[in-house]
Amino acid sequence: MRLNSTTVPKELIPIFHVFPYPLTAPLFSGHWYSFRVGAVFFISLDGNDVAYQDSGPAVSGPNPLTPVPATGNAPITPGTSFYIRGYSGGEQTRWLETTLRKASEEEGIDWIVVQTHYGALSSTKTGNGSDKGAREQWLPLFDKYGVDLVLCGHDHDYERSYPVRGANPNAGTDEATGAVVDTLQPRPAIPADPAATRFDTTQGTVHLILGGGGTSAPLDVYGEDTADGKVQAKVFTKRNESVAGTTPGTFIRNPADAVEDAIWSAQRDTSTGYGIGVFDYEPCRSDGKTTITFRYYHAVGADKTPTGDYELFETIVFEKERGK
Repeated sequence: MRLNSTTVPKELIPIFHVFPYPLTAPLFSGHWYSFRVGAVFFISLDGNDVAYQDSGPAVSGPNPLTPVPATGNAPITPGTSFYIRGYSGGEQTRWLETTLRKASEEEGIDWIVVQTHYGALSSTKTGNGSDKGAREQWLPLFDKYGVDLVLCGHDHDYERSYPVRGANPNAGTDEATGAVVDTLQPRPAIPADPAATRFDTTQGTVHLILGGGGTSAPLDVYGEDTADGKVQAKVFTKRNESVAGTTPGTFIRNPADAVEDAIWSAQRDTSTGYGIGVFDYEPCRSDGKTTITFRYYHAVGADKTPTGDYELFETIVFEKERGK
């Protein structure tokens, strides 16, 4: 069954009652959209449409969800979950390319920022990790049209990538068999100084995992290959499986099936799952450049004891010439 705005009524999604969404996709209104603030263009995407790693929403009770009669589908039993990867039939990705092309050509737009849920670049070990689905469908478009920043959540931690562009083939390993797997490992532009705090985003897209709302689970930790000391990342490269002998349309969520060296990972906060990111945008400096200064503040110890005290973890400046 395909779930969309015709089969999942908006009244079942409380956020629609709080925040109005730009109407950019009539059939899937609110699932993805864009808006502009000054010279910064924002795109919000629904990662469920491309991610390999998760099922869709569970249908809570006490009443079943009854689809629109015209669909011909039976009522959905409470507690059922669905694997909704590909639910838009490619409409979202087609919309994304059209939107990115227009934004990249429009005079006055200096920055393109994408926000979505699932991370294409995440090296957490106890969280979820990276998803090849987003790498396959969206990262080539980010490269082609010069997306500057991608903001993600899903994993409850903080991680920052180097600027990435393109992919290294066959850089992953199947965890079960040890066979070579093409995880589409993102190719980073690593500065000569590993401690660099300024990045030109014309060299690639910087991905930020901003899951700093915290988690009730144990603190996320990061994978490390003890043989050579390199940080590793789990990668989902396969779709979920239908559950044999159960209600049609229910799926098993498989674990990540591959690992790769996270050569693209520039910074990770291993001290806490709580933090806040703050962005300051400067439209035009005297030298003709425009900047976004990003500060990440974390609340050390908040995983065990609630605290309102935040400390500056790092400050990063993204910069580029206007019009690039």
